Amino acid sequence: MKIAQYKGKSPHTVRYCFHRWKKRGMEGLWEKMGRGRKKKWKEDDLVYVEKCLEEDSRTYNAAQLARKLATERKVVFSQDRLRKILKARGWVWKRTRYKKTNCADPQVKLAKKADLDWLFWAHSAGEIRLKFLDESGFALWSPVSYTYARLGEQKVLEQTKRRGKRLNIRGLYSVGVSFDYGLKLGSFKGDTYIKLLEWQAQLAAQHFEKTGEITVIVQDNHPIHTSKQVREYWDKWQQQGLFFFQLPKYSSEMNLIATEWHQLKTHELAGQIFPDEDDLAIAVKQGIEARAQKGGYETHCFKFNSA
Repeated sequence: MKIAQYKGKSPHTVRYCFHRWKKRGMEGLWEKMGRGRKKKWKEDDLVYVEKCLEEDSRTYNAAQLARKLATERKVVFSQDRLRKILKARGWVWKRTRYKKTNCADPQVKLAKKADLDWLFWAHSAGEIRLKFLDESGFALWSPVSYTYARLGEQKVLEQTKRRGKRLNIRGLYSVGVSFDYGLKLGSFKGDTYIKLLEWQAQLAAQHFEKTGEITVIVQDNHPIHTSKQVREYWDKWQQQGLFFFQLPKYSSEMNLIATEWHQLKTHELAGQIFPDEDDLAIAVKQGIEARAQKGGYETHCFKFNSA
């Protein structure tokens, strides 16, 4: 021990003294207050800051909080000092998010989730075929991302002369079984949705005839999904063994295909600039195939022009 060496005593003697002082309740230098200047703020000031952060319907940065304290509490804080205090009290700098005012009814959402859990159990048990349907899109220019670069240098991606048209995809993901999809430039309309579902109805009829399992498609409440034009096909599709399960409003997290979109964009297509829509479509197909190999499921691509 350094203290023992400094005093010329044995470590045992030093430890014995420390233990004896501790039993007598004698304080050491560590427990005493420092010699710095007295605090110009009170605990109530920090409680006020935390209340503003929790209850005010706005965001604050350190500079705004410092001004607010100076104006309303007459307490002066530097931005850096305020950041350190907030960090020590368990606050972190974190991205905010929006929340829609007309969210799904909690009771309806809970009931729907229970129904979906049962459907997924039936799918896992081989009693039905469950597919999750959703739409996403891709552009020629990928969002700016991170990559490795030499120190002092920066990787530059050269943009094409035109942004090009958006390539949309509508997919149906059956967990561990298949990924069916169709690609189209521009938005999907009611007629293209019907063409895709007519194809799915044929697959459902073949699967039902072979195994006796019905096919259930999980989808959101997009106007196209429940339009009058589409509802006219429901009876026909049900006779072919194709049924639908509508998700509650604002419940995209219940649609498992959303994870596939994220993985496809983040790990297969990120950080690339495509010269034209054909190259983009090829890259999307290759990305889907790569995901299928990792997940051990089949892929089927529907061609709208040939339907």
